[in-house]
Amino acid sequence: MFEIDPLTPTIGAELKGVSLSTNSSPELFDAIYQALLDHQVIFIRDAEITPAAHLAFAQTFGELDAPHPLYPHVEGFENIMLLQNDGSTPPDTNSWHTDLTFKAEQPFASVLVARHVPAVGGDTIWSSCYAAYERLSAGMKSDLADLVAVHDMGDFRNNFAFEANGKTAVERLDDGMQRMGQYLRPLIGTHPVTGRKFLNFNEAFVNHIVGMTTSESNVLKTMLATHMNQPEDQVRWRWSNGALAMWDNRVTMHYAVADYLPEFRSMNRITVVRDRRQ
Repeated sequence: MFEIDPLTPTIGAELKGVSLSTNSSPELFDAIYQALLDHQVIFIRDAEITPAAHLAFAQTFGELDAPHPLYPHVEGFENIMLLQNDGSTPPDTNSWHTDLTFKAEQPFASVLVARHVPAVGGDTIWSSCYAAYERLSAGMKSDLADLVAVHDMGDFRNNFAFEANGKTAVERLDDGMQRMGQYLRPLIGTHPVTGRKFLNFNEAFVNHIVGMTTSESNVLKTMLATHMNQPEDQVRWRWSNGALAMWDNRVTMHYAVADYLPEFRSMNRITVVRDRRQ
């Protein structure tokens, strides 16, 4: 049906010979889903799909997320997030994160399409949370097994910590926390489909480890962030206009490299909340 070209032994594969414009069979989408489970993030180099086709593709995998509380959307498609950045509007996605882990229902997957990429730079890196868990020593696996972390809006505080619309910065921060929410998640998770364990941590949204002092929590967070930032666990994708990436947001982190400024970069992203095949 298509060729699967693994990009690293650990994470990432390019799907070659996929034509989303001519083949919309259930068998194709089932095969893409299996490739996603096997490789955690998959790429189609010349997808070249319209926003309507992007939406239809994402909907075959599950229920779509509501419009993002902060980012704009593509005109006429409220479920397609518009990520446009240049020297005057720098990105805030250049940190290791798993999308929206502070929400009660963590999203299943994201589908990202490149609309305009700079001539040089603007890559995205994904990291395997499976591999991060598997590299832990037996003692660390045991120590972390029963720990729970508080996930909250993290750096999104910067979007609220100033006076605006007649409200003080503190009032806006309080409103922001109400809108964005926070959630408790175990540090060691189990994938609901594959059954594999993974290290359920990302430095952008994990605020505190339950049961520890702030000092103890910060030490453990620093150790985990360092442990998870290993090239052996990562795949780096060089974008081209029209390329598509889809990742399993339950067991990956990603980092959008902001090395292209002041050049312009435009991406469209859809978040799939629930896995239809789970």
